[in-house]
Amino acid sequence: MFRYFCAESNIEDNKVKVISGDARHLKTILRAQLGDIISVITESHEYRAEIINISNDEVICFLKEKVETNNETNVNITLCQGIPKQTKMETIIQQNVELGVKRFIPLITERTVVKINDKDRELKKLERWRKIAKESAKQSKRNIVPQVENIVTLKDFVKSIKNENSQIIVPYELENGKTLSNVLKEQKNNYYIVIGPEGGFDIKEIEMLEEIGGQVVTLGKRILRTETAGVVTSAVVLYECNEMI
Repeated sequence: MFRYFCAESNIEDNKVKVISGDARHLKTILRAQLGDIISVITESHEYRAEIINISNDEVICFLKEKVETNNETNVNITLCQGIPKQTKMETIIQQNVELGVKRFIPLITERTVVKINDKDRELKKLERWRKIAKESAKQSKRNIVPQVENIVTLKDFVKSIKNENSQIIVPYELENGKTLSNVLKEQKNNYYIVIGPEGGFDIKEIEMLEEIGGQVVTLGKRILRTETAGVVTSAVVLYECNEMI
């Protein structure tokens, strides 16, 4: 069933307008007809809605009933990802949204190969990543669209969270002792998973993360790609928190 995310304030007289790309998708791809039912998801509710009008630039739906569903996890995971090359970030966002990650922070680190010096280029990347997060949220029946924050440096990220009461997990290929299971014995409500780019973290960055309580862990004997490490870590955290059983 098609899922449309909107603000609660967009609902007037029990009706909501589906606009822009969502309207085009309904009309041209799904061939929506009058009387078809879609899901409308706001910040706090999900509704079953009937299509009552289709025009050139919008689809109007009438909210028939409220649906009591919650497909979200009880723990909050933020994936902080060193920006990788090519389109890997798109895959990372897509797969982690499907798992249940609620927020993404793209990071510029010491060994980040991708250089984004142009503001327009940065905005285009963010727009693309946010679109992927939204589409993946629809596909996986999420109740929210996970946030993709603005790109920040690792140094600024560390400053922004140093006073938070959250578990910071840093997979690192040179760590041999501490495992994820060691760190997850005591469960938290909020987790930051910090993943380096293709070249990994510089030792000074590891030290910086450790200074604010970051738990540097191994993911096993085999080296995982940057696009694999985040999804593996997120899955293990969710499993240990009884969110995948």
